Amino acid sequence: MGGDGVSILLLLLRFLTVPLPTVPSTLAAVTDADALRDARAQIATIEGAPAKIRTFMRGAQDGPVRLSCVQQRLAEAQVHVMLARDEMQTLARVTGKDQPSADDRAHAITRLRLLVQRTEEVERAARACVDEELSTISATKFEIEVPAAVQKVGDVTAPPLPPHPCPITECTVLPRP
Repeated sequence: MGGDGVSILLLLLRFLTVPLPTVPSTLAAVTDADALRDARAQIATIEGAPAKIRTFMRGAQDGPVRLSCVQQRLAEAQVHVMLARDEMQTLARVTGKDQPSADDRAHAITRLRLLVQRTEEVERAARACVDEELSTISATKFEIEVPAAVQKVGDVTAPPLPPHPCPITECTVLPRP
């Protein structure tokens, strides 16, 4: 290596050993405080969902299918509350040996966000249980007038002719089935 090669190598080593700027701890604390405040707002939304779904129970009293549908959504919302509280405990631990890592906190925040979205879907589903009856089978009846030209002998949809006596001998003519 010549003199230029050594100087480039020293320059590269210098750039690699330069200390990176550190984030002040106050900025990290502000970020954690913001995340905790957002998490509290999200958990409030999740914890309020079962009460909203219980109000739909009154509208679902007219049918067992509707009532069962709302009860299933209520049970799902209650599970979301338990899961959200677990994630909130992860975020609230800031001291001691059980302090979560930054990745654990980010994971808890993501799970809370997803739980809020899913809880909102469950609320909409509970409202749909009361608003519409999607789980039953219904029939539609159509009444059609048939013209007289269509109702002729030999028409399989026409009622059968009554039995009548034979014109020549003593017998009874039965219509074809």
